[in-house]
Amino acid sequence: MADAPRRKGGWAAFLTGAADDGPPPEAPQPPSSASDAPRFPEAGTRRPVTRVARPVSSAPPQAPAQPVLVQPDGTPSIPTALPDHMAPPGAVIVAGIDADGTEYVLEDDPEAEPLVDPRYDYEDKNWVRYRTSWGGFLRIVAFVILVIFLVTNIRGRIYSWVDNQIEPGGQLGDAIALTIPDGASTNNVATQLANEGIISNATVFRYWLRCEGELSITGFMGCDAEKTFQAGDYELYENMAFEDAVAILDEGPIPEVFFSFNIPEGLRLDEIVQRLVVVNDRFERQQILDALENPNLVSQYVDPSVPAEFRLEGTLFPATYDINEDDLADEARFLRRMADEFDNRYGSLLNELGYDPAAVELGLTDWDIIVIASLIEEEARVDVDRPLMARAIYNRLLAGMPLQIDATVYYAVDKAFTDTLLQSDLDFESPWNTYVSTGIPPSPIAAPGEAALRAALNPAEGDFIFWARTDANGVFGAHTFSVTNAEHNEAVVVCRELGYCG
Repeated sequence: MADAPRRKGGWAAFLTGAADDGPPPEAPQPPSSASDAPRFPEAGTRRPVTRVARPVSSAPPQAPAQPVLVQPDGTPSIPTALPDHMAPPGAVIVAGIDADGTEYVLEDDPEAEPLVDPRYDYEDKNWVRYRTSWGGFLRIVAFVILVIFLVTNIRGRIYSWVDNQIEPGGQLGDAIALTIPDGASTNNVATQLANEGIISNATVFRYWLRCEGELSITGFMGCDAEKTFQAGDYELYENMAFEDAVAILDEGPIPEVFFSFNIPEGLRLDEIVQRLVVVNDRFERQQILDALENPNLVSQYVDPSVPAEFRLEGTLFPATYDINEDDLADEARFLRRMADEFDNRYGSLLNELGYDPAAVELGLTDWDIIVIASLIEEEARVDVDRPLMARAIYNRLLAGMPLQIDATVYYAVDKAFTDTLLQSDLDFESPWNTYVSTGIPPSPIAAPGEAALRAALNPAEGDFIFWARTDANGVFGAHTFSVTNAEHNEAVVVCRELGYCG
């Protein structure tokens, strides 16, 4: 007969006391070859039984009727008892005879109280298990206590570790310069702080922020507070507590130190170079000249047919610039800023104003309009004159007349405006000299400001063709604009009286 399987006890059986405290003793194996030997069913097919010792006789001892078992060698084997899980149902097996001659047997009696020790005794071949009244309850209590102890202990360790991340203690370390870039998220900032050693743990820091400093094991999943920090430069320290680090970040970045200097309108490119060296002693002339070789500085509106040495003329926007202290020695970056500013300003004006009908009729390009703006910048002295001068230039171009603008002669002969123009200068052959060349010069003669660009895109209405400086209407530097040659001659007389015309 195969070995009976041993019963297995799970957690539920252990807690309720329903499992055996130990394995049952092995039973002798009856031979399977003897036809007259009793056959015992497998343990798996048996019902649970309780075996009790019961007196059955006071008669003198007689040979008991016992099951006959046969050993493998054929000799009889009479067991004094069988293990409970191996005994057949209803079996009556001699247990023994006491001193008074009373015979006892073991038999099935499910309603009888077992007369055996509830605790397993390996030497007791008739041991059976029965459930004690308190065993299961005590085990449950012990298990609950163990769980509470483990949970409390683990929870305490977790809180202790988290507290050490939030407030690491000890001395602050070295100062750390931290730059938060534009668009950085809170996660990015947390990672930066951890990488620099300012805080100890980026993950705990993120949850701490979301929980507004009240981080708990059970509550952190429900935290959803939003926290942002300004972009900029900060100074923090290694080994900081979360609260101290956030306090510095909440104050905002260190105020940048700016230096302000002005590049006025109407300067030629070489004059801009000299101006930059004067207003910023950290700029070097040669570094500026080298930076001007960068093709990325060329305006998107430039005429590609213009020689390379003239493509930057007039396209570095004149304005007052604030420059960070860190950039005071970066010539290339500042020139890039001036070039970008020009394209941005002209593009915005073009979107706002569009093209004048005269410019469309003449087929002018953006580059032509920028050149005209540079002529206006050099000739006009007051804002009120610029739109009027722009209309006079368009009218002369429509009439096929030479522009005859003195400012172009100064540029062609490379003279300063404080110098006196000679007749030889007026006769100087150059595409920039509008006394000898018709049409628009091939490139700007100076850097136009926003007012001149606006006037070139949006000239005043009128039939003006001529202008002469007369300090008109008592405005110093203002011009008189004329339609006829006779009106112009009268204005020239005033101009000469004031010493403005030669």
